[in-house]
Amino acid sequence: MVSKKILVVDDEEAIREVMKMGLVKLGYDPVFAENGKEAFEILTREKFPLILMDIRLPGMDGIELCLRIKEKNPETVIYAFSGVVTEGEFYELEQKGFDGLLCKPVPFKVLKQAIEGAFDKIKNRERLSTFLCNN
Repeated sequence: MVSKKILVVDDEEAIREVMKMGLVKLGYDPVFAENGKEAFEILTREKFPLILMDIRLPGMDGIELCLRIKEKNPETVIYAFSGVVTEGEFYELEQKGFDGLLCKPVPFKVLKQAIEGAFDKIKNRERLSTFLCNN
């Protein structure tokens, strides 16, 4: 069974608070980090099926963090979360391993759809893995 835990990485306290209210309302169990280093430390202790992260973080940025996470756990779904992304940056995000992009401020309905889509993807991977292992 897929855990309903989501790691949210954002250096803005207001964003973390809004995300907390929304994710709890949707029935998820959010954990928060203020920067890439803190997020990486959390990930040494816990696994998350879904991570939502800002791209521009102090210290270790979101792209470096994504690369490190995908190296250890390629099955983790990671959505970039940013206020400003150019076309070139969007292409780079895909190349670096991000599974999607949410633009700040993200409407609640869009956030809900993105998270549900991510968890559907995670469940389908789990079913496929179980099927392949049993055949």
